[in-house]
Amino acid sequence: MASTMRCWKSGDEPLMRCALLLAVILPGLLWAEPVVVQQVEMRQQDDRYLLDAMIHFEFNETVLEALEHGVPLTIELQLRVVRKDAWFWEPDAVSLQRYRVLRFHALTRLYEVQDLESNHSQSFATRDIAIAALGEIDALPVADRRQLAAGARYEIKIRASLDIESLPLTLRPLAYLTPDWNLSSRWHRYSL
Repeated sequence: MASTMRCWKSGDEPLMRCALLLAVILPGLLWAEPVVVQQVEMRQQDDRYLLDAMIHFEFNETVLEALEHGVPLTIELQLRVVRKDAWFWEPDAVSLQRYRVLRFHALTRLYEVQDLESNHSQSFATRDIAIAALGEIDALPVADRRQLAAGARYEIKIRASLDIESLPLTLRPLAYLTPDWNLSSRWHRYSL
């Protein structure tokens, strides 16, 4: 307790340390990203490159309330494979969009995560487990070896975001104007 009280004495060196610590930690807590690509692994299977990833979603109360009232949440996963020394005007070697939907079924009280590409869906008893499953990407085909030039070095860029265009038409204007619905990660780059 004495060391904690020392922190707040004016003119004392620990006061400066506490202020510095708050200046470093507080911005990260206040402006935490709502969507974070945490882990990415690329692997080659036969002639295809497959992506495994973990994406963390931190939905705010506005979005969670909409989900509980039957609004499906569509997540867009954007993937780009680019040559490392490419000029900015060169097209991407590969550009993909994949969509996953999180729904709540009030009648069964279950949460469903559906991959729109494969039409595969899973049901979950709790919202937290369903949100975690929404961010689990397993063996997603990204590129065929024939699409990439031999000997060139490539990187993959990944971004995940809430697709506002998939929301019900009556909700879209509000979603575009309200920051609560602007949920997107930064572009993350990984070597292929």
